[in-house]
Amino acid sequence: MKLTLEEISYLSKIFPHKNAIGLLSNVNAPLKGNEQETLTKKGFLENDKFAPGIEEFLAIVAQPERVCRLVVQSGYLFVEKYSYRKKDKLVLVENENRDILLSVPDDLKRVVHQMIDLFGGSNLKTVDFSQKFSKNELFTFFAIVDLYRKDTLRAYLNETSTTESFTLEQIAQQLEKPSSTDLVAMLKANYKQLTLFDLNEPLSELRKRGLIEKEGSTKFTLVPMLLARNSLFVRSITLLEILALKQDVLSVLSVLFFNFSVHDVLRLQFLKDEVLVESVAARDQIQEIELAMACPEIEQGSTQGR
Repeated sequence: MKLTLEEISYLSKIFPHKNAIGLLSNVNAPLKGNEQETLTKKGFLENDKFAPGIEEFLAIVAQPERVCRLVVQSGYLFVEKYSYRKKDKLVLVENENRDILLSVPDDLKRVVHQMIDLFGGSNLKTVDFSQKFSKNELFTFFAIVDLYRKDTLRAYLNETSTTESFTLEQIAQQLEKPSSTDLVAMLKANYKQLTLFDLNEPLSELRKRGLIEKEGSTKFTLVPMLLARNSLFVRSITLLEILALKQDVLSVLSVLFFNFSVHDVLRLQFLKDEVLVESVAARDQIQEIELAMACPEIEQGSTQGR
């Protein structure tokens, strides 16, 4: 069944019970005035009341226990899907050019096939990488990744390559004024604010972990260098979140994917005080999306730590 934003906004005004993570609490479009008529034609209303079965159906999206949010930006292609779970009932909600498609799926195979079309289904990945970073370490690491990306592009254009090391000034400049296509800029959008910090401490930690070669240098070792050089163009960005509301406590599990190629996918999971950064195969990404869209239980009190 397909509804407009205005019709959902109308339903939110007349539905008696809602919670903070439900669909009906998060749509507030201006009404056109004909919503009662159109909802009657679509079978939602009958004699100015909810049609049989509709109130029970709407209760799933109005008062869910858990919600999954999936947003994919791939060039000009935008995909947005939500799933709402209440006990053993699941409703899939999809944004289709401002129309909202609601369905009760037997499984999530259609979503999986769409994700395969978007990301490919490879089990292979170029590098094997997994690290937990504090916020300052995360931004320092990705600032250097961005500098390697730019350096690699210059090499493709037969311009001067300077990959031995980057200066503290170059890293600081990358952090302060990234371009819109830089990973640092995309990460900044995921945080409420980023204050300037001393680079020496996070750089020292990256050296201790073997990600940077030697004292006084900012040159990556082999694995992070390969990761950076294979991250030239962001093909797509995916936000995957699970929200759970239990006894008025909101818990959030938040994951961000950067897809550079079918074999180069970075997964970032926002933990309480750290961010887990790891390379994954495209098939692993799709399997995680399928599991998340089923709205599994998550640890109470989980937070994305921004």
